[in-house]
Amino acid sequence: MIKPREESSSPRRSRWWSLAVASLATLIVTADSGQLSIAMPLIMKDLRADLSLASWIALVYALVTASLYLPCGRLSDVLGVGKLFLAGFVLYSVSAFAAGMAEAPAQMIFFRAAQAAGSALIMANNFALITALFPREERGRAMGIAGGTVSALGYTLGPVLGGLLTHSFGWRANFYLSGSLAIIGFVAARKLLPTESFKPSEDKKTPFDITGAIMFGAGISLLLFSLALVQKGSWREPAVSSTALFAVAALGVFIRLEKRATFPLLDLKIFRIAAFTLGNIARWFSFITMSVSNLLMPFFLQLALGLDPLRAGLLVAPTPFAMALLAPLTGWLSERFSAERLCAVGLAVNGAALVLLAFLQIDATAFEVTAGLALLGIGMGIFQTPNNNLLMSSVPRHRLGIGSSVLSIVRSLGYSVGATLAAMIVGHFLLIATGEMSLQTLGGAGISGDTLALAAFLRGYRWAYLTAAAIAFAGAAVSMWPAAESKN
Repeated sequence: MIKPREESSSPRRSRWWSLAVASLATLIVTADSGQLSIAMPLIMKDLRADLSLASWIALVYALVTASLYLPCGRLSDVLGVGKLFLAGFVLYSVSAFAAGMAEAPAQMIFFRAAQAAGSALIMANNFALITALFPREERGRAMGIAGGTVSALGYTLGPVLGGLLTHSFGWRANFYLSGSLAIIGFVAARKLLPTESFKPSEDKKTPFDITGAIMFGAGISLLLFSLALVQKGSWREPAVSSTALFAVAALGVFIRLEKRATFPLLDLKIFRIAAFTLGNIARWFSFITMSVSNLLMPFFLQLALGLDPLRAGLLVAPTPFAMALLAPLTGWLSERFSAERLCAVGLAVNGAALVLLAFLQIDATAFEVTAGLALLGIGMGIFQTPNNNLLMSSVPRHRLGIGSSVLSIVRSLGYSVGATLAAMIVGHFLLIATGEMSLQTLGGAGISGDTLALAAFLRGYRWAYLTAAAIAFAGAAVSMWPAAESKN
């Protein structure tokens, strides 16, 4: 495994206080989506909007964050991680308060886009901050806490917080809480982050690759937009294929520009590092598999097993809970043992869990579902923190911002591709059986009374999970390659 080029000189106490800032940032951003999903029905009612508002809010947020991750990572290398952190907290807070005061759907979408920009400034640099401040012998535990435990807790607590705040104070309280926490994050970052985090890792006079940023933003946005259209069952429409082609063309131009640029937005040389490239491929595979399960399991629990949303939510909780418990332990293990082997074991466990979940029947018990989802969380818990540690430790110190942003981009692409893959597989079986190809056509009322549609869904569900299992096992094989190379 490639070791970090330089070790941190920050005092131990300062490092762990800095970790508290990074953890708060992670908690704010990860809890946000769960809070909003619970509050969305009341938001649509108060703003007199239809279901398209929810779709646009989610899509705009995804497009803005994915487009800005790479520019934000590059800026942190030029200006300093700490400065980008402060700017992210300010933008996130202001836009959250503004969204809480929105009086029209267009205003809500605009302010959520601004909030997404603040999120990108924060999350694109979270791993860069931890890597810069923590030495190798402590980095795994730090990443396990901020990137594993706190992240899982945020995703778990988000819907709970959203329900409590919306019920007690109205939907606007969710945005006001997020804005207030971001203010606390700004003050904490200003007071607790060491001065070295505000220093650039290279000359400030280095020009910023604006053309590259525009081409990357256009390409990644068009790609994610085309994937979103496919998820809605529109993959046969010419607009989808045209959008995807434009996306590929824009990204192709971007790569060509970066190869020729003196000061590129993305230093393509980092992909010559085997641990970084292969580790990101395995990371991409892992998020594809998790996205398949995240999309289809709620449908299975509510439509096939006939559970209400509350019970369904409780049954899926073991996955993030297991991840939260294991992240610090596997972070510690990644400091002492081969991170590549831990990643391989984690994805192999994921694959086994997905196979078990694929063969759940409509008479499955709560224990069977919980056991399968807990095993899935264990696998992801074993994989994620060692993978984060491996990737960031392999990047040169003056490219930590870029390395951190690539991790965020890979996560976004993994979730989008996984959801698209699941929607296409299930949609294929639904189209053959019912003439409808979109998961959205299943509706909230359920299909338990429609035996034809239910049978088609279950076939698609099984094939989607088996496909995800095959991807997980392939990721386990990829994870072992850097370890094998290091022996030779």
